[in-house]
Amino acid sequence: MPAHPSLPGPASGGDLDRLLGTEARLEELLRRAREEAARLVAEARETARAREAALGEELEAAARRLTGEIAAERQRREEGLATEAQGQAQWFDRVGAERIAELARGVVEQVVGSGG
Repeated sequence: MPAHPSLPGPASGGDLDRLLGTEARLEELLRRAREEAARLVAEARETARAREAALGEELEAAARRLTGEIAAERQRREEGLATEAQGQAQWFDRVGAERIAELARGVVEQVVGSGG
């Protein structure tokens, strides 16, 4: 009989065996849980590495696309400026010598007339 009614008495052989068996099962469950946790962490890391690599490839592709678009836009603008400059040069070439002399006389008269 136990010394105090709330304290268990000496464990019998069966109780000790059950306790040791339970402890062994719990240790096995804990070992499996740790293995599973390690496996999940490794999978998560691999998934993150793969996603990071995919995002890097997407970023590089976008940068290449943007570089191509910028080069094409620059080419279009250069061609537009060249066409505009050529048109202006052709217009100037069509202005006759008499008209240029007339405009020059007008400018001189304005400068001289303004006292400058």
